[in-house]
Amino acid sequence: MRAAWLLLPLVLLGACATQPDANPGSYTLGSGLVTYDALKLAKDKCVAAGGVVRPYTDGGDVYQLSNYQCVIAPKEKAP
Repeated sequence: MRAAWLLLPLVLLGACATQPDANPGSYTLGSGLVTYDALKLAKDKCVAAGGVVRPYTDGGDVYQLSNYQCVIAPKEKAP
């Protein structure tokens, strides 16, 4: 029973960290401030993975990398 109480905060934090509108392959760009070099590096990595960098639409701080995401469209299965 004690282990269940210890795991409960981790489960709740994991639920808070997920993005409901995100595709399975999409991810946030990380943490830290948005600089030209950081954004260019993250954008190049995202494009190489087949994605597009977009800001979250919830009105977050545009100066934080964590408010941007690499949106990777799900691949369609072949018939």
